[in-house]
Amino acid sequence: MDIKSRNNNRGRFVAFMVFGLFGCAPAARFNLQYGGELRQSDAEKIVAENPLGANENIKITTLGQGESVSHHIVQVRDRENPHIHKTHDGTVVMMKGRGYLIMENRRIELSVSDVVYIPRGVVHYYVNTSSEPTVAFVTFSPPFDGKDYVPVTTP
Repeated sequence: MDIKSRNNNRGRFVAFMVFGLFGCAPAARFNLQYGGELRQSDAEKIVAENPLGANENIKITTLGQGESVSHHIVQVRDRENPHIHKTHDGTVVMMKGRGYLIMENRRIELSVSDVVYIPRGVVHYYVNTSSEPTVAFVTFSPPFDGKDYVPVTTP
């Protein structure tokens, strides 16, 4: 097994152990330090308190941010439009549901506990193939303020 495969498996194991599975394990708990404050929250409670509205396709709930990173829960009912982030790198941990990510014309199947890194400047979009909204834990560096979303057209 090469290092890349070991790191991918380790990432999946860590994501599974840290975040758990909705309905199959205790709810994922977040313990995030921001400045001098430790914030604790429960993934199911966050989603329940910030439901995806009947007419909403995507909902981003910010859990907090530090000087160099921000953490979010992202719910997707159907799909994202193709876009880039010019100044943000993102890491996505799938928590509920399944679908696929198109990244630079490559299809990447994603399901619970999968982790994917999306470098800045890379065209990407996610398509939910579940009957229920997908839920993901997403980190951005530098902290995401919602403004660095640049729609693009794909061939």
